[in-house]
Amino acid sequence: MKKLLNYSTKYIDDEIKRRQSCLESAKHEIRTGMDYREILYQRLDQRMAEQAYDWVINSLCDLFFEYAQDGDIRMQLDVDAKAAKESYYIAALIGVLCYEMIEKGFTHHVLDSGSLYDFKKNNFNFSKVAILANEYELALKMTGMDTVEGALVSQDYSLACEILPDSPEDDSIGTDEITQCMWAIAHGDEKLFNNYIEKRIKMLRRYARLNPRTFDSWGMAAVKLAQRRGIQCHIDVIELPYQLLDDIRVDTRGLIFPKAEQIRSIIGEKKRS
Repeated sequence: MKKLLNYSTKYIDDEIKRRQSCLESAKHEIRTGMDYREILYQRLDQRMAEQAYDWVINSLCDLFFEYAQDGDIRMQLDVDAKAAKESYYIAALIGVLCYEMIEKGFTHHVLDSGSLYDFKKNNFNFSKVAILANEYELALKMTGMDTVEGALVSQDYSLACEILPDSPEDDSIGTDEITQCMWAIAHGDEKLFNNYIEKRIKMLRRYARLNPRTFDSWGMAAVKLAQRRGIQCHIDVIELPYQLLDDIRVDTRGLIFPKAEQIRSIIGEKKRS
């Protein structure tokens, strides 16, 4: 039995009412995004030409989030899940390059609340796109095998339980609903998983005025990981159109990140130096 949540903010109410009218504006956003993407590619080219390698990871992150957002928009509109997975796939290719550069010791200027961004700690921000595209090998290249996310992706649930604390309410988790969802997945607890997914949606709606979101890609990736564990989501909300999830990988022939060879060449130079 699916559980319907009351829409607790005016923002979400309005979004539901104008979902169809959003279609054209979102298509415009996709077209505008293509123009912005070209600017990001030019910026990356300039930084590589200047050998400003400490800024290359920043450029890769910008392009990653641009492709990831494109996938989110397409999923949100229920327009073309295949096109969404194609965007997620390219985003994942870029994310892998980011992590390869970090592993090889390249410096960067990506910040999180004023501090240097911890890519390992925040790997789910990147690996989620690979999960939504059913590209688990790419996801593992970002999560590694020594993280909760990596253990869940590789379906090593006993390892995930070892990494996680004994309780989903442990101080080390705090109020992080996604990690709590992962705890429930690791332990195979469907009821607890749905409780934490519901908690997350309520949190998103509570802060909708500050950070409006009608599609939750983090939550969707958690639902995907749960489905692979045999856990079903019973929360029927606009933010989680999990009826669009499947186990089909898109045909990746012709789907490339055009700067990959140049980036790998830079990584190769670092190895030799």
